[in-house]
Amino acid sequence: MSRFNIRVVFLLSIIVVTSGLSFLFVQLYRDGLSLTPTSIFVYLSVLLFSSYICWWLSLKLFNSVKGGSKTEIITKKTTEISSLDTVTNLPTAQSALQVFEQAITQNKNKPLAAIVLKPINFEQANTLLGHHNSDLLLLQLAYCLQLSVANNEALLSFSSVGEPVRIARLQGLNFLVVINLAGNKYDDKSVINEICVQLTKSVPEAMSFKSFSLNFELAFGVALHQKNGNTAHEVVAHAGDALLDASSSQQNIRYFNNEKLRHTQHQLARMEQLRSDVLDEKLHWYIQPQVNIDDNSILGFQLRVHWYELQSTTPLELEDFTLLAKHSGEMYILAKQMLKYAFLTLAVLQKNNHKQPISISLPSNCLFQPDLVDYIELQIKHYNISGRYLIVELNENVLLEDIDRARSIINQLKSLDITIAITDFSGSYQALRYIRKMAIHQIKINCQQLTNDSENRVDKAITHALITLTRTMKLPLIGTDIDKRDAADAFSTMGGKYVQGNIISPGIALDEVELWLEKWYKNH
Repeated sequence: MSRFNIRVVFLLSIIVVTSGLSFLFVQLYRDGLSLTPTSIFVYLSVLLFSSYICWWLSLKLFNSVKGGSKTEIITKKTTEISSLDTVTNLPTAQSALQVFEQAITQNKNKPLAAIVLKPINFEQANTLLGHHNSDLLLLQLAYCLQLSVANNEALLSFSSVGEPVRIARLQGLNFLVVINLAGNKYDDKSVINEICVQLTKSVPEAMSFKSFSLNFELAFGVALHQKNGNTAHEVVAHAGDALLDASSSQQNIRYFNNEKLRHTQHQLARMEQLRSDVLDEKLHWYIQPQVNIDDNSILGFQLRVHWYELQSTTPLELEDFTLLAKHSGEMYILAKQMLKYAFLTLAVLQKNNHKQPISISLPSNCLFQPDLVDYIELQIKHYNISGRYLIVELNENVLLEDIDRARSIINQLKSLDITIAITDFSGSYQALRYIRKMAIHQIKINCQQLTNDSENRVDKAITHALITLTRTMKLPLIGTDIDKRDAADAFSTMGGKYVQGNIISPGIALDEVELWLEKWYKNH
């Protein structure tokens, strides 16, 4: 109710009350009421009191309406302000997704496309200027982008009041525009590409802050409603995935491919199965012998593992699913199981008077787990087996990436009398320095590509150099993945002594170790 209407009601109320009281006073006078000062005073008092009551009620009504309108205005303004990004003054991801979802709901059959874009080289500004100053550049960029598409009615507006705002800020440096493709006379991809070109041209050749200037390049990811997702969140997420592909492949525009979604779902299924199999200890463990090819004596064994994924009959080796195990978060649990099975195998060997060591290939991210050394020491005590029968194999990259932490852990392992080996040794000068400093006990090189023909001169020269180098350093060197006789002969000709691979044995199940050893000793 307006202020004018309330005043009218107030005056009418006064008139009605006054008329009523006057009529009542006249009637009383006709019935014999004498006009004394007392009766007149009572009449005037009642009239004034009634008028005051009408005035008070009208005032209360007016204030409540006025207060309500103020609250409504303040709430609306507060909502608009809270839905804007504090850096770019653009709508936030949450408010933009709400508008997008409303458009999908209201026009279910209307084709919509989400474009997620970002300046792919903006990190330089963050590094050089810091986030506070680079935000000023981001504000300039947001203004240019919004200005270029403000009058494009094919784009959704994310603002409900005032001028249309057709671009929103997502997380990080990502921005969002949504295209309505209904009634489009041209090919959808051509229209989308034209929008991307329009946004690209809107960015100045050089944006500056004080003495710093930078040329921004935009990358775009595109996803279509219904084709690539049924909800606003799905479509925008898939457009973001396409943007990641565009950035990594150095392409300006990338459309989301549903094949990637199927691949992702397949990968998630693999991760879930691997997680389940690791926790239920359903992996298949076996050992591979390491043999001196000069006298056929057994140097030791390496513990290996097979995993059969999704009903496949072809097993995967540890190196084939290490990355998957890291992503599923089960890599360290797998490493602990590896240690446990290594000591179980050592217990079986020593029970039958075989004193060969067992080596395990420890993934680099597991080396720095805080309780690794304590867990190994616990196994040593539990099985009552000396640590000198355990060989921990580390990839050369561990030494090169974090030498200080690696040295600390290696020294702790050495204090338990554990042997340290380096796998996939390259022979680089830096690797040699670290190996000498940390007194590594053993070196392993991959000889899978090694053959005895003249076409493999480079591999043969590298292997020969490494064999000569380790012999000079008096470090035992084991050639791994030697699966063919000509590779074994070439390795031996160069001076190699210890071999591991299918040429000796493809693998021995833990419950068959004793039988295999008896057969080996009998034949050699």
